[in-house]
Amino acid sequence: MPLRFTSQFVTSPLSIPSAAHRPPPALLRGLRVCLLAGTLGQGGAEQQLYHIATTLKAAGAHPLVLSLTIGEFWETRLRDAGIAVQFVGQSPCRLKRTLTIIRATRAFQPHLIQAQHFYVNLYAALAAKTTGAPCIGAVRGNGLAELDSCGRILGKLSLHLPQRLAVNSHAAMQNLLAAGCPARKLRHLPNVIDSTRFERRRHQNGAVPMIVGVGRLGPEKRFDFFLNVLGRWRQSTGRPFRSALVGDGPLRAELENLARTLGLLEGSFQFRGKVADVAPIYQEADLLMLTSAHEGSPNVIMEAMASGLPVVAAGVGEVPRLVCDQISGFVLRGDDLLGFMNAIERLSTQPNLRKSMGNAGRAFIRSNHDLVRLPGLLNELYADVLTRSNPLLTYGRKMKQSLGSIRKSREEELEVGGRPFPKSACDGQ
Repeated sequence: MPLRFTSQFVTSPLSIPSAAHRPPPALLRGLRVCLLAGTLGQGGAEQQLYHIATTLKAAGAHPLVLSLTIGEFWETRLRDAGIAVQFVGQSPCRLKRTLTIIRATRAFQPHLIQAQHFYVNLYAALAAKTTGAPCIGAVRGNGLAELDSCGRILGKLSLHLPQRLAVNSHAAMQNLLAAGCPARKLRHLPNVIDSTRFERRRHQNGAVPMIVGVGRLGPEKRFDFFLNVLGRWRQSTGRPFRSALVGDGPLRAELENLARTLGLLEGSFQFRGKVADVAPIYQEADLLMLTSAHEGSPNVIMEAMASGLPVVAAGVGEVPRLVCDQISGFVLRGDDLLGFMNAIERLSTQPNLRKSMGNAGRAFIRSNHDLVRLPGLLNELYADVLTRSNPLLTYGRKMKQSLGSIRKSREEELEVGGRPFPKSACDGQ
């Protein structure tokens, strides 16, 4: 029976103030920023920390990274980039860790402290109290998952003690507002990628399509659903295809057994494990499929789009703002098995559609989520928190200049309900 595709996902933008496009980074020069990370493993939040730290250094700031873990993937790259990294997780005791972090921050004398993971927000806030520096917390997922993982008391403290929360998705902002977080605390800090690392995919008409999934092999990514989509689609159409899951995690053995049960391992399906550089994977692929139960702003989608790949994705987190449904890919409800099958069918059989969607996605990412935007984004975020806390009068002139540029940029942004909001993938389509 032929497959039919019907889009089922409808979105509406949330009008919360975002960072201005490119204010001059005058404020960043000479700024001492302490970045606190729960881990420096091979993940999306850690990659964004690397971008923040290297951007600050390039702008003349002095970043210091404090990490609760040691010897992980991004630590080496940070050190290679000339960024100081200090291990502060020697003790499993939270109190002792807090004291270690306080000693490290007081020795550094930062102008501000910024957490990169929600579960270190409380450490950052307590260190900020003792140093007199303002604190920026982080929300990297959908907000609710972070609150649940920290527990009721620690979750509320982690939400309310930082002066500002840098949130990478509008879905998380909406969830946090519903959970009682004041709107004045929330600032949108979008994820960015270095698009120069991702070349345009060379589309090959007539080739057997390659479908990839990238991420940690844990329950939140729902790669069991990914495998079931491929299994059902192959059973329904009999079409040849290649596929790979890139990443590792606690569910790998279980997923391998499921792939074997579905008969996928008899064909051209691979578990690639962790890779140091995912860019070559996107060059092999024809489309990315994302089936996560929840997300913040997934780097893998931006990387795939920058590589010229169409995306088939569950409409979670920031996904509907990154992928314009039926323009740069397909955005679906997470449980829509037939919708995923139909989308794969269309993209697998229509190479011109793959190419046009890939081109649209690449253009959007390069215009809106490129690394070159980050100095301006950080400049506005830091000017906002420093102005309100006013810890150092020496930055008054720089903040005044920066805020003037920010106001001008905001006046030029699109207004919705009297408040500016950042461009989404479907604006102007």
